[in-house]
Amino acid sequence: MSERVLGPVERDVLGRARLGEITRRREAYRRLEQVAEIDQGKLAEATGDRSTERLLEELWLITAVEARRLVGEARDLCLRRSLTGEVLPARLACTATVAAGGEIGPAHLAIIRAAMRRLDRVEGLPLEQWLEAERRLADEATRLGPRGLQAVADRLLAHLDPDGEQPLEENAGRDDELLVTRRRHGALLFRGRMSDPVDGEAFLGVIDDLAAPYGPDDTRDLALRRIEALKDLVGDAHSISAATSTRPEPDVDSEPEPEEALLPEPRRPEPAEPAGSAQRRSVPERPGRALLTITIDHRWLRQALTDQGGYGVLESGLRVHPGTVRRWACDADIVPVVLGSASEPLDVGRRRRTAPDALRRALTLRDGGCAFPGCTRPPRRCQAHHIQAWLDGGDTCLQNMCLLCRYHHHLIHHGHWTIHMNQGRPWFTPPWILDPDQRPRPGGRPRIPT
Repeated sequence: MSERVLGPVERDVLGRARLGEITRRREAYRRLEQVAEIDQGKLAEATGDRSTERLLEELWLITAVEARRLVGEARDLCLRRSLTGEVLPARLACTATVAAGGEIGPAHLAIIRAAMRRLDRVEGLPLEQWLEAERRLADEATRLGPRGLQAVADRLLAHLDPDGEQPLEENAGRDDELLVTRRRHGALLFRGRMSDPVDGEAFLGVIDDLAAPYGPDDTRDLALRRIEALKDLVGDAHSISAATSTRPEPDVDSEPEPEEALLPEPRRPEPAEPAGSAQRRSVPERPGRALLTITIDHRWLRQALTDQGGYGVLESGLRVHPGTVRRWACDADIVPVVLGSASEPLDVGRRRRTAPDALRRALTLRDGGCAFPGCTRPPRRCQAHHIQAWLDGGDTCLQNMCLLCRYHHHLIHHGHWTIHMNQGRPWFTPPWILDPDQRPRPGGRPRIPT
């Protein structure tokens, strides 16, 4: 979005659209207050209905699902009364405040209520932490869209309930399957499940690397590029198998090939062969395995065999059992990034414009993918962006860089967004047309204060 193309008419349209949405959200909260009056006044009993939900179905001609949602939101977000008639604050008081002001919408409410119901089931959680969690979610909701708020909620739940809803390590893989149905004319339909999150990360790492667009003229959507990448992978594996079956035995006196290094060389695209080149490889080269980064506190990694809790975090933000981390850390194509270990040099100053591998891994660890608020693009689809341009004297270092996907990288350069670092985290300030107050929004992987 560029302010250069916005005249008075366009600005007026966007301004009225913003105010219109705020008005609709305020009206939605006033509707909840009406539901609360009906519910607290026990009017369903007076009308002979079984419940407030059933009364609303008949009164407003709405579905049972919508009626249950309205009653639930009213009980969480509206003022309550004690048995003696005393007025009590809403159960989710901070969320109620921003909802009444029209700052958040129904999707935000659903995420906050689901997260707080999850925290209700955490045994021994202090009330102060419960209240702080609700306050933080309400505050973040005023700056983030639903996807960004969901990422904050997931991170918060991982911090306050690290053992909740984690699959058991010994059950990993038991439900995995790949169902293939062949249609009459030869077409194949796939449906499958891969329960181990590290297996899934490796699968996506290989497929998405092979599915990268050929260039700016490649207009295929992601689904088509992925299936064609899978066909290429299968074709290469078949060609290698066929070639291997006819390969002669090596000379027993020949020098053995060196063993693979424990930590692989970073994946880099090989230079393209010149057009019209007659040289072709006799055996197709199998695509390399995905380079994964698993982050885990060193204490949790050592205590994995004693069942002391904790978890590892993949680049995508998914949590994995410490036992899984120990198992995968032995694999030659996994680079374990263990918190607390000796760090690699991350600041290369003015010597290089592009981010070296150590800095790239640090950016992945800090930002978790595209750092733009609410964006969920994984690190493999992101570019390292200089906050102060390298041509303008900016250093190639962690404090002057962040990961951005292709779309948001273009938006930062042309859409009047600005970035600044605050306590080691990138913050994004929108143009005034999106937010007249231009309130900075936290970017990168959500952080939970300890």
